[in-house]
Amino acid sequence: MDALISEFRKGRLEAFEAIFHQLYPRLCAFSLKYVKKSELAEEIVGDSFIIIWERRDNFDNLQSLKSYLYTTVRNASLDHLKKKGEVVALDTDQPDATLNKEYAIIEEETHSMLYQALDSLPYKCRRVFEMSCLDGVKYQDIADEMQISLNTVKSQRARAIQLLKDHFKGNSFYSLLLSTL
Repeated sequence: MDALISEFRKGRLEAFEAIFHQLYPRLCAFSLKYVKKSELAEEIVGDSFIIIWERRDNFDNLQSLKSYLYTTVRNASLDHLKKKGEVVALDTDQPDATLNKEYAIIEEETHSMLYQALDSLPYKCRRVFEMSCLDGVKYQDIADEMQISLNTVKSQRARAIQLLKDHFKGNSFYSLLLSTL
């Protein structure tokens, strides 16, 4: 990753695009929690990327860049709400507010990693996993909707969980999470 930041600092568009594609969806989801409109969240995040491009010399590593982006997106989202006259009661001097901000960032990073892993699954596996584990749909209802047998639902779910465990091998958090399913 240090090579990516080095290339970014040199003004290489390929490095900027790699960072953009890695962080853009997460930042949009983060902004959306504040502004509640996806088009607006996308605009805020786009503007934030313009800011980091203009200030690219200030970043020594990916973590400082991510922190700056999350802070910029959060502040821009809150500024938009203030301009609209919506009251936002956030006391950033309180430890709880800092903890909530960090929790939101960790939550977005976690969701992003999970959805990236889900994207690597075969379609039927992914669909069965999402319906059963994320949406809480009963096996029989999945079988009926997908027009497959109940045993196929069970085997596709088991296959999805195994593929995800293989994907997250070495990451104890995700391994523990998947073992609860």
